[in-house]
Amino acid sequence: MSDIDNLKIELNKTKIAYQEALQNSRLKAGFMGRIAHEIRSPLSSLMGLHQLIINDLCESREEEREFIVEAYQYAKKLMAIIDQFVEVSKLEIGRINPEIEIVNLSELLSDIHSLIYLEAANKNLKIKLEMTENSQDLIVKTDRGKLINIIFLLLEIIIDYSEMGEILLSASKNNEGVNININFPCKSFNMSENIDLLKSPIEELKQLNKLPQLSNGMKLMLTENVLNILGGYSTLKQIQETETTQWQLFLPTEIV
Repeated sequence: MSDIDNLKIELNKTKIAYQEALQNSRLKAGFMGRIAHEIRSPLSSLMGLHQLIINDLCESREEEREFIVEAYQYAKKLMAIIDQFVEVSKLEIGRINPEIEIVNLSELLSDIHSLIYLEAANKNLKIKLEMTENSQDLIVKTDRGKLINIIFLLLEIIIDYSEMGEILLSASKNNEGVNININFPCKSFNMSENIDLLKSPIEELKQLNKLPQLSNGMKLMLTENVLNILGGYSTLKQIQETETTQWQLFLPTEIV
């Protein structure tokens, strides 16, 4: 191979590395923007409640106490949101490492099913666990707590956007690792179009009457970041025959 061919190969690698660095930079910038957005809403609510108290706009001492209790609940939820961001940030920079253990996927999915089936039922959805004989003993070395959190957050997103029907949870093995499959009743689902990466001002005003919680866009970014740290990734595909969508998570058998 000539020097010119070697230079072309190196140039191509440099271009790829540059594009990856550029994409990572954009993702980080978007992540920081969404963090600021997520925190802004509960802070606005806290400030609004404190403003009522400071300006003596409460009708009674009892109402003032109710506002103080409500503000405290907002503060607790806000701290929980910030803690999630801090934990992901520490994982990304290597300040803390995933707690790797041997995980039986059949048992893990069963635990998740028992945690979230009532939430699905409230939206007229059923969550069904499909485990074949080949998938009963699927083992993966990963952080069990982080993986549960990833799947739980994704299921919350899916429950929000699913039509009436059944959500199927399953797992399978491939040559490089394992797949966790979530099939849900939605004819057409596009992350960039369906998921509220940023809420509109009207939605923010509605949020003032609720305890703060992560938007679906923020849930998605957190799950993608943590999944990447665990060496995995996710894909979405439409299944035309059944008019459903499949969200598939890939995990290596063991984190390298």
